[in-house]
Amino acid sequence: MYSATVVRDLMIRGIYEVKLNDTIEDVVKVMGKNGISSVVVSDDNNIYWGIITEMDILKRYSENLEKLKAEDIMATKIIHISPIAPLEKAAQIMAEKKIHHLYVVSELREDKIIGTISAGDIIKMMHESLE
Repeated sequence: MYSATVVRDLMIRGIYEVKLNDTIEDVVKVMGKNGISSVVVSDDNNIYWGIITEMDILKRYSENLEKLKAEDIMATKIIHISPIAPLEKAAQIMAEKKIHHLYVVSELREDKIIGTISAGDIIKMMHESLE
């Protein structure tokens, strides 16, 4: 049904980053201000160390968020995909891993994140194609 669509057709270009030592309150501010549901965690040398999603924060909701740092709650495995991968592959990875986001990496440098694609992006595209 959507076999001609590749990840780059739907991905959101660019990412939001926080630093390892940022507080969770700082992370929440970045997410809330920008209307996003995940951020990449990097160090001072712009090396990516992990990601934080809304669910990571909700899991720690009852804790003292002003004392927690990004590095305390981040997921250290960044699951990524190529921008030229078929959309079906992105959907398959999200379903198998039970995640809502994939980071899109450069075709030339797998350590360079260039954007994101979410389950919501795929559902929106599916909805638009039905109308």
